[in-house]
Amino acid sequence: MDLNFRSVFISFLLNILLFILKIVASTVTKSTALFIEALRSFSDILNSGLAYIGNRIALSSGEEYYTFSRKMYLYVFGFALSIIALGSIVTIGFIEGLQAFLRPKIIENISLGILLISIAIIFDLTSAVLAFKDAKIYLDEAGYSNPLLKAVFVENIYDITGEGIALATLFLSRWSNVIDGISSMILNTMLAIYMVKLAKENIDVLVHRAASPEIIARIVKITLSNPAIRDVNTVKTLMIEPQKYAVFMEVEIEPELSLAEVEQIINDIKGDIRRFVSGVQYLVIEPRRPDSSPKTHRELLRRLRSRSR
Repeated sequence: MDLNFRSVFISFLLNILLFILKIVASTVTKSTALFIEALRSFSDILNSGLAYIGNRIALSSGEEYYTFSRKMYLYVFGFALSIIALGSIVTIGFIEGLQAFLRPKIIENISLGILLISIAIIFDLTSAVLAFKDAKIYLDEAGYSNPLLKAVFVENIYDITGEGIALATLFLSRWSNVIDGISSMILNTMLAIYMVKLAKENIDVLVHRAASPEIIARIVKITLSNPAIRDVNTVKTLMIEPQKYAVFMEVEIEPELSLAEVEQIINDIKGDIRRFVSGVQYLVIEPRRPDSSPKTHRELLRRLRSRSR
């Protein structure tokens, strides 16, 4: 699958231009909200640069040396992206916004600031449209969203929203300078909420979060529906991509069956699980001879029910 999307590189170039525009706008207007927008664009430069590097690594050869493919780099860089945004924008920006609220300044050159921010909105809108198109291509081919393309797209939507708030701030600052500080804190709160969510989505893949109790219980019940299966001893699942899982299961099987029959039963169970449980990408079933208590699955299902409450 081609991960070399133009929107990531174009976003990187546009973010450089946006940073320059917003620095000039914040300097000539002395608006803290515009300064925070400039901080956001600086962080966006780092973010889009990481996104580009992450996609390039995912395209590299040597896939056979990685258990679940080089696409795991997408989630490493996606997580780094969210941490950088939280560290640079939210921390610095919130402090600046609080200072602007407590010690409001007179906003200058409002018309020029409005012009520069309007140009910035056009740039971000262009980048968002390109990222949306590339994200849709990836979603259609892979069946799930690319975390970096998703981050680039939502990043631009947040930037457009933030720039809209900045425009409103410039208009309203004719009557009240306190608006600048309030807008600054609103912008930081919005981005912090999104970046925390983005960090969680990526860390779930990086730590191989288990499937939900409902999915695991469904796998166990499908396995037990085969009359040759006496018990299910263990089920281990781990997330390898969003909504994609690897499943490792140990089952007890009737001892009088031949090796060929056991192999056929295992293949039948795998087919049933993949047919009725979406997202199972890797499936390993280890058969063993039954022990004296073929009721392990009952305790397993009981624990799953308690976790799902």
